[in-house]
Amino acid sequence: MSGLLGISVVNYRSAGDTAGLIRSIVAARATGPRTAGPRVAIAIVDNSDQTAELCETAGYAERAGVTVRVIAGHGNVGYAAGNNLAAAWLLAEGADVIWVLNPDTRIVGGGLASALDVLHVGDRAIGATACVAPGGGPDLGMVDLWTGQSGRPPAGGVAGPSKMVYAAGHSLLVTRRAWQDLGGFSEDFFLFYEEADIALRAARLGIPTTVVPDLAVQHVGGVATGATADMAVKSTTTYFHASRSCMVFFRKHYRRRVPLAAAARLGYAAKALLARRPDAATAVIRGTVAGLRA
Repeated sequence: MSGLLGISVVNYRSAGDTAGLIRSIVAARATGPRTAGPRVAIAIVDNSDQTAELCETAGYAERAGVTVRVIAGHGNVGYAAGNNLAAAWLLAEGADVIWVLNPDTRIVGGGLASALDVLHVGDRAIGATACVAPGGGPDLGMVDLWTGQSGRPPAGGVAGPSKMVYAAGHSLLVTRRAWQDLGGFSEDFFLFYEEADIALRAARLGIPTTVVPDLAVQHVGGVATGATADMAVKSTTTYFHASRSCMVFFRKHYRRRVPLAAAARLGYAAKALLARRPDAATAVIRGTVAGLRA
């Protein structure tokens, strides 16, 4: 092992948030019981047109002793493909762990050295960090394996047999070998459901999921994509891609449940319409059809 922590950040018109995240990474590198901190390499993938701003941020981190590369010029390839670009460079640099972080996250507790604790489970593992949202605990997501409805699991992370709990994709630790065995994120997904997909594939390969409780991450959520629980302000981009990715997920993993999942999406479109969002309802239907055709 090289003792190198690789951090992947995919930027889409969120250079200010990315700068805030990088500042929190630099600060966390020198905190915790192991104040020397691990060696860190950061790959910032620009899926928009903010390379100049991101290079300024990279310069700040490099002056603090962090290796940074800004990967740009490929256009908007989506969240999954963007992280795969970052991971390819990080693995070539010798990263032992890939830590996927959204630009709108901040490290607010623990030192970066704790990220390497995911390796205590073995060389093939996925890790969740701690959540600072109300209730605390591991930062987890949950998806209904019949309808595709997603959200946070109940306290304790215990869900019914029809639901899958997984490490949240905005702060996801993956060991080097696990990433290689999984082939990274599936690029069938442009946005959303990629963490549920990788969790399901990991379980089928016998790759365990653990929690790194000493590392706390705050997630604002939906800054770049408009992904919020409030149907009145949620962006049509979110409505479209969440619906498309939902259908892709079921077509990949639960083909016999596709009709029920599609019906659930149409019910969601009706709910959006009742919320006086005809544009949202249309986006859900378009996304559902696109996912069925993908």
